[in-house]
Amino acid sequence: MVSLITSIGNLLKFILAPPRCSFCKKQLYERTIFCSHCLDNIKPIASHKLYITKRKHIIVHALSSYNPLLRPLILQKRVNNAMGSYDLAQLIWDRTQFRNISCDYIVPVPLHWTRKMRRGFNQAEEIGLFLAKKRRVSICQLVTRFKKTCYQADLPVKQRAQNVSEAFQLQCREQDKSQYRGKHFVIIDDLMTTGNTLKFVAQELLKLKPASISAFVACRAI
Repeated sequence: MVSLITSIGNLLKFILAPPRCSFCKKQLYERTIFCSHCLDNIKPIASHKLYITKRKHIIVHALSSYNPLLRPLILQKRVNNAMGSYDLAQLIWDRTQFRNISCDYIVPVPLHWTRKMRRGFNQAEEIGLFLAKKRRVSICQLVTRFKKTCYQADLPVKQRAQNVSEAFQLQCREQDKSQYRGKHFVIIDDLMTTGNTLKFVAQELLKLKPASISAFVACRAI
């Protein structure tokens, strides 16, 4: 009886709100983010070596470039819509090497508390929660953003480093630091522009003496 009710409910949902491609709006036969044609246009992008000190670097993995198909999902956060976060997370899981990377802890890039309160969520955190559940690892708010900053994408390139400089701080009690030593951290964000945000977050995590730090983003602008 329950299965019959579920089947009827799914049928009504399909009739009243038929699945459509998020980009071209083509009607689909199943609920997926994009139709096969649009999905084929999301081209893989090579990983990026980002120096966080003169001698140390992290590898930034991205689903794709900041392209017209993925841009609307990124920008949904600006209208306080969290749905784009879940679509981006699913795409990262399906179409990147995230499931194979060394990972003990996921660290989402934090929002300033005023922006998170106004928006109601942190897109990087929502993506991280999805991926942490998939990998069965912990998500940790180890870094806080105590300086209110502008959107990096809204600023000229020359101003972006200054915008996020000294904006982050490690948030970990001294007695807890030993549990993170020698572990593998993965920083999560939705968009990388110049890489300065990831750089400064990674610099804070270095204080924990991890085995490795890497990063995954949905889109990379460079």
